Amino acid sequence: MASLEGIVSLGPWGGLGGDRWIYRASGGITEIVLRVEGNIKSISFKDASGLVSGTFGGRGNDPNDRGEEKKIEIQWPSEHLKSISGTYGKYEGQLVITSLSFITNLTTYGPFGTAPGETFSIPIADSAVVGFHGRCASYLDALGIFVTPANSNGSISVGPWGGPGGGPFSFTVGSWIKEIIVHERVNIKSLSFKDGNGQEYGKFGGENPNDPGVERRIEIAGPSEHLTSITGTYGNYNGLLVIRSLSFITNLTTHGPFGNAAGTSFSVPIEGSVVNGFHGRAGYYLDAIGIFVKPETTN
Repeated sequence: MASLEGIVSLGPWGGLGGDRWIYRASGGITEIVLRVEGNIKSISFKDASGLVSGTFGGRGNDPNDRGEEKKIEIQWPSEHLKSISGTYGKYEGQLVITSLSFITNLTTYGPFGTAPGETFSIPIADSAVVGFHGRCASYLDALGIFVTPANSNGSISVGPWGGPGGGPFSFTVGSWIKEIIVHERVNIKSLSFKDGNGQEYGKFGGENPNDPGVERRIEIAGPSEHLTSITGTYGNYNGLLVIRSLSFITNLTTHGPFGNAAGTSFSVPIEGSVVNGFHGRAGYYLDAIGIFVKPETTN
């Protein structure tokens, strides 16, 4: 996908049919128009400047398969869109978006659509949706979002994933994440970090002296290499819901997986991002993990 300056791309989720499309708003998104019956037939947008996008989807020839119009009015600038969730699955033999919800800083609109499918959602905060992308033809085949930070520190919070145990931790760096120290065996025991200025963060987890794990070190050769995302699994270990495995994704390679890839998988398809911090929960082990990201072009 072509990069768009100063934004982070999340997704898309859905199928591979239809043609690729990109929509970037001028100012806030103020209106979303859907055509829905079972699945999502089509979607279009209006922004704060009054410009209306094209219609993405709805190209089918069956006049009885147009769906019912649903209109969402967003009271920008006091209200802004911050995320989406939904499902995708088979409809008329095609893998398409089957339902959608739109999440603002004030409320959730939806769900729209009733056809079953696999769920997708984005645990995200401090974000403003400034555009959409995906694939479409007769229906809306796939959908993703473009986001920017909606706060003064320039970071977007993604996650966390994992369990509710342990105590909270959170940090962001002013430079770049240079080193990650993982203690692991069949789960992630602990994490600690060092930034490009030599400042250390953590140890997060590792409070069980009888189960320390094995140390693994990841060196990130910035500034040419930078962390872009994480993936992993979480599940039960010694009666606790904790992070079982982790991989660290940079613009050049993937480091890992570390731990044992058992349990529920988590990942987020993301582009244009730089990880500039982590958050989560930790105690005996690493209970939960999330990331702070900023747009790649943001200094």
